[in-house]
Amino acid sequence: MEKIVQAVSGRLSDPNYAQVAVGTFVQTFPDVSRFITAHADEIGGSEMVIHVVFHAQVLAEALHEHRGREFATVGFVELDQASESDLEAAFSSKEPALASYVASNIDDANVRKLLAHVGLALSAA
Repeated sequence: MEKIVQAVSGRLSDPNYAQVAVGTFVQTFPDVSRFITAHADEIGGSEMVIHVVFHAQVLAEALHEHRGREFATVGFVELDQASESDLEAAFSSKEPALASYVASNIDDANVRKLLAHVGLALSAA
C-alpha cells in the first residue's frame, strides 16, 4: 500500500491534478463531499474543504489501486458506521500507510481527524 500512496502522491507534479482530483471526488462521493463541507467551520472554512477533498481523493485512489475494484456506495450510513471514539488510532490500525500519509501531510488535528473518518468509511466500502 505504501508504494501506491507514493505513486498517487507523485502525481502532484501535474499542475491540473489537484483540480481534477477534487472534481472526481465530489462526483464519485457526493455524500462524503457534503459531510466534509458540513465540517467547514471546524476545519477553517471553504478553502480547507477543498484541501480535505483533495487528500480524500488521494486516499480513494490509493485504496482503489490496492483493491483493484470499484468502491461500493459510500454515503452517510457508511460514514456513521465508520465513526470511532479515536478515529486516528482506528485509521492507523486499519490502514497504516494511508494514516501515515495523512499524518505526514496534514498539520491540523481537526483535518487529520476528518480525513481519518473519511478514510475509514472508504476502507470499509
